[in-house]
Parts: sequence; C-alpha cells; structure tokens
Amino acid sequence: MPEVINTVSLADALVHSNHKFRKECMLIVMAAVEEVTRHMRVINGLKGKETEATIVPQAKFRPYHSEKVVSGTGGLTARTLETFPLEILEEFDPENLYTTIFGTPVDAEKINLDIVRRILTEEMNNASRGLCDLIFKGVRVADGTGALDGFDGFDTIIAKEIAAGNISLEAGNFTNLGEVNSTNIGDLWKRMYRKMAETLRGGATKKLKLICSFTEYDMYKNWYALQFGAGNFAGTPEQTYLDGTANKVQIVPLPGMDGVGHCFVTVQENMKVGFDVLSKSTKFNVRIPDNPNVVQMHAKIYAGVNFANISKDFLMVGARTVKDDSVFMDADKSSVTFADTASNATKTAKVKFFGFNLTEATSLTLEGTNAAKFSLSANSISAADANATAGKEITITFTPGATGSFTAALRVTNATDNVSIVIPLAGKGV
Repeated sequence: MPEVINTVSLADALVHSNHKFRKECMLIVMAAVEEVTRHMRVINGLKGKETEATIVPQAKFRPYHSEKVVSGTGGLTARTLETFPLEILEEFDPENLYTTIFGTPVDAEKINLDIVRRILTEEMNNASRGLCDLIFKGVRVADGTGALDGFDGFDTIIAKEIAAGNISLEAGNFTNLGEVNSTNIGDLWKRMYRKMAETLRGGATKKLKLICSFTEYDMYKNWYALQFGAGNFAGTPEQTYLDGTANKVQIVPLPGMDGVGHCFVTVQENMKVGFDVLSKSTKFNVRIPDNPNVVQMHAKIYAGVNFANISKDFLMVGARTVKDDSVFMDADKSSVTFADTASNATKTAKVKFFGFNLTEATSLTLEGTNAAKFSLSANSISAADANATAGKEITITFTPGATGSFTAALRVTNATDNVSIVIPLAGKGV
C-alpha cells in the first residue's frame, strides 16, 4: 500500500501549536529588542496614545517685597507617545518544510511539534530583530508596506524637532559635532558634554546615557587607546563611561543606530517605548487560508517611541557625520588547495580581496621553496580596486611540472596601511 501524505494533519498540527505557543511567540518580540529597551523606559500594554506632562519650574528666590510681585510662572510641557499597529503575514508550505527537514515525504508519524515551534519562533525572531532599526530609523507611512514605515523612530523625531526649531543651538539642546573619527571622537563628545545644561548634567549621582552606534563606540575605543594606551581600556558597552565626566555619561552603542544622523545624551526615563503584545487587541494566528496546501501565520502588535521631554534639561543632541577610519584588508579564502594536477598541466583558483579605507597599493608575493610552481595574475592591488564594493579578484595558477606535493604561501602586504595576510597554497602533481 503506498505511503499516505497527510497534509491536513500537518496543517492541524501547526494550528494546534498556535494555541500552545502564542504567548511564547509574542514575547519573542520583547526579547528581540531587549538590548535596546533595557536602556529605555518601556510602557507595556499601550495601545493608542499616552500623554505625559513634565513640570517646567520657573520660580526663583529674589529680594523680599512687601507688595505682591510674582517671581515666576510655572507650567507643563506635554508630549504624546503613540503606538501603531504592526503585523506579520507569512505563509508556510508544510509539505516542503517537512520534506526539507526529513528528506522524505511526511506522514503523520513524523509530525514533531518541537520543530513546528522552532519554525514559528524563528519567523518571529527574524521579524522582531528588525524592530531595533524601526526604533531609531522608522518614518511613519500610514499606508506603507516597508519594515521602517511603522512609526517615527528617535532619529526621525529628532530631525523633525530640529526642523521645527525645538531642538537648536538657541534652545541649548543641540550641537553640531561635524565629522567624527578615531582621532577626535572623544574630544568632540566631551565638548558636547560641556555644552550641556547644568540641569541635564545634574549632581554626582545623576546617570546619563550617550546613545550612539557600534561604529562610534569602536572609534571611541581607538581614541582612548591613542590618548592613554590600549592597556588602560577595559570597558564594555555596559560599563564604559565617557572620559572626563566622572562616570556620569555612559556610552551606550545600540543596534539600529548605525547610519542615523544624530547621537544624543539623555536619561533612561526620557526615552519611552510603548508596546502591546499580549492584550486582546493583539493577534497571533496560524490558520489554513484559501489555499489548502499552505498554512498562514498572522501576528499583530502595537509599538511606538517618543521622548518624554526634549528641552535642554532632558536632552542634548549631537549632529555628526561618522567617518569610519578603520583600515584593513580581507580575503574570501584562508587557504587554497589545488586538486591533483597532471605534471604537464595547470589548474587555477581565484581569491577575492576586499579592502576598507586603504590608502596605498598592496603587494602580492609568493614565498617558499616551491613558490615557482605557482603564479599570480597580478603582483599588486591598487587601493581603489581593493576598496571597491566588489573587491579585486586574483587568479592563482598551479603548474607542478613534476609529480609530488608542493606548498607555498601567498603574502599580501601594505606597510602604510598595516596590512599583512598570508594564504597557504598546496597542490599535487600526478
């Protein structure tokens, strides 16, 4: 009797796993952005808007007057955090999935809910990781379909407030750092700190967060090493504080910050992130749509971000252009071994080299007793060719000329840019 492929049972298993794992799958959203949100104030269960007012005190002591003279007028500054609906809609072909996993058509005995769970959670993981970019780079497009269309991220909010004149030099919550690199970033960040309002810097116990990209953090480590020696830098992203601030400004590189136009300094409570992932308004369904051969996963959550206050008492923004001045070269192969080659024949192999910020040409030389058995299509790579997105491909030719095993090494060097790569070569003549 031929084997029966029970697609309906597979679909039913997926649907059943939806009920069992709904909470776990939805909480993946929170776990995926935890590296970012643990430095912020998370508002859970928020669907829609929440307006928060910050007191703006104006009162000041002045000489006593017997008559009534008002010394100041206090007020409130209100900002609204709004969450917007975000969704995932994915379709699975259970037959293809299980055939891929098991290598054979699936039957009822091979249904494994652990694997089903893995499929669902990996899909949620993949989608949720993109929320880090959305938190900083998002630009709200009501009818958009892109991953960054969900809501305005922090950098977009900053840009809009700069355009409106609410973040500016005059307002005391903005500075233009210009181009930052490994030789100046620490000095520029310290300059930004000195320009901050006294109320933002606060007392000895006040802790501020300098939100930046991982590229900037790596450049700061290089700057620190140049200033004080590499052996003196023992910080981590969670423990490093800006030099000269008495451990008051924590440098916090976060996913999603690469490529944005601004870094900024604020307190944790001022960065608000709203989420709703488990209320009745959210959804997580696995179902059989019109096509009986596929199973559909649909998830819906609410999310959004905003600052509680953008005044100089709570925020300092630095506009900058990040110039990553790291210099290195890499190759797509760590070694090359040629297949057995007739002694009177040749074989070729290709190695592609990729440079980053190289300033000088790189030389290629063959070393070793049997170096003559190998040859290169070029003896140097220009900086422009190496720095190109596609890199530069070099052909290595093996000509044994006799029977036996032969080895050599391809050395790639550039003293100016401190490049040094050695690729072992091996071949056998038969």
